[in-house]
Amino acid sequence: MRGQTLAALLVVVLIIAIVAAFIYLSQHTQSPQQRSQQAQTTYGAALQRAKEVECMNNLHQIRQAVQMFVAEQGNNPPNLQSVRFPTGIHPICPIAKVPYTYDPTTGKVMCPQHPRF
Repeated sequence: MRGQTLAALLVVVLIIAIVAAFIYLSQHTQSPQQRSQQAQTTYGAALQRAKEVECMNNLHQIRQAVQMFVAEQGNNPPNLQSVRFPTGIHPICPIAKVPYTYDPTTGKVMCPQHPRF
């Protein structure tokens, strides 16, 4: 019984060592330039995603402010400037630096650069 447990443990350790060797070799076969490019791409993608999340958050907050205006006044605001926004929220897309579009007839606020939001 003890021999089987020891053999199983050795097999697991051997498998882990082989996987670690593959990972180590794959990391060190890339040139520093390739690693730097991959890091920049990853950083750029993360930064882009963060700005998209900020845009979605801005739109959500602005839409809530429009809904509160409608609840108080009984109609859609004539423009976004007449709505009181929460602190730190601006009616400008953080990625494209263009104002959000607003339709006073429907009360919809959209980002011109990100129509899916």
